Amino acid sequence: MMQHHVRLFRRRLVALASAAVAMSMVVLSVATPAVAAPEFAFTTIEGAAGSVAGLTPTVDAYRALLGNPNNLSDPPNPGGGRREINWDGVPDNLSAPALLPPDFFNRVVPRGAVFSSEKDSQFQVSADSTADPVGTPVRFGNINPQYPNIFATFSPQRLFTPLRTNKMTIRFFVPGTTRPATVKGFGAVFTDVDMANRTKIELYNRSGNLILRQFVPKGTQGSRSLSFLGVKTTADIYEVRITTGNARLSAANTDSAGRDIVVMDDFLYAKPQPIH
Repeated sequence: MMQHHVRLFRRRLVALASAAVAMSMVVLSVATPAVAAPEFAFTTIEGAAGSVAGLTPTVDAYRALLGNPNNLSDPPNPGGGRREINWDGVPDNLSAPALLPPDFFNRVVPRGAVFSSEKDSQFQVSADSTADPVGTPVRFGNINPQYPNIFATFSPQRLFTPLRTNKMTIRFFVPGTTRPATVKGFGAVFTDVDMANRTKIELYNRSGNLILRQFVPKGTQGSRSLSFLGVKTTADIYEVRITTGNARLSAANTDSAGRDIVVMDDFLYAKPQPIH
């Protein structure tokens, strides 16, 4: 039954992507998770492209899978829908070189996501060339001058990263409250994924048990390539852990043959459901 469902969904994804193939080489597939709890069903959508136009059909297919509408920061929609985060509306005083508060997208912009990391939970959103009053370099050029040349944006102009580490955690809440929640799906856009089996998304339940581990696909063309990975599941996702590349951003860490520096753009996830 599950194989039949995946075949049907694969045909649907191919139809969604067909219009974009002429513009860019697109990798769009329903992927098999690297590790997945056998008692749950998963639909995993992944893709990579050298342009925004090339990756958009993949992201749109995942949006359709999660369901409409995009609830933005509105009160929870009783009919369902999804939440999305892009970084472009972050105020200038909270983008590079400043830090983004870990609970910004629950307390200030209520979308029900709170971030943490093992290194003091420090996060940064890159500067916007059209808005930054002090001329901070875009795409994390404030950290390393190489980075603007290797990173691309999916939704211009800002990107997102943890600092002092390449690992972070996301937990979910009923938007605008401290009431814990779970979601049925999560996906993200990544840029400059050069190595296979390094950048990954891991999903955990409330007991701390791994539900799924899946690696983000490599980019299709070296620097400035975009990748996407999104999962929808019957499991209740309490925590998402993300590993970007194999090294953190720093002045000393340049992207090279043995070092993969990766950052993130848009996050997409299912409607947070309160834990009863």
